[in-house]
Amino acid sequence: MDQNLNAKRVHNTELGFNATRMVFIFGNLATLAMITFGDLSSDPFKLALSAFVIIINIASVLSFDTELKQFEAIGKDTHEEKSNYAQAGSKNPWGAFRVFCLLICVAAAVTQFMAINA
Repeated sequence: MDQNLNAKRVHNTELGFNATRMVFIFGNLATLAMITFGDLSSDPFKLALSAFVIIINIASVLSFDTELKQFEAIGKDTHEEKSNYAQAGSKNPWGAFRVFCLLICVAAAVTQFMAINA
């Protein structure tokens, strides 16, 4: 496969992963700020904030999983090349990375949900 094409695939996948990471970080920071400084005595506010927490973390899980699958596919496609990325990418435990991202998103959602509805 053309090495320039693989470099573009890696670049696009990294951009997607970074965008997902920023949505996860800033979305959860925003909800934490609302939990800390907001008035949680209003039931509609609690419901809306709980829904936002669940949605932002489900979207993050799905997007992280997709981007990590792309990294895995690129690693498999390039495993015969002599580049450092190809050598490292084909040996990474992608399944473990996907489980780790799932656990982080679930932990963030559950702890925030508990704080909102406590």
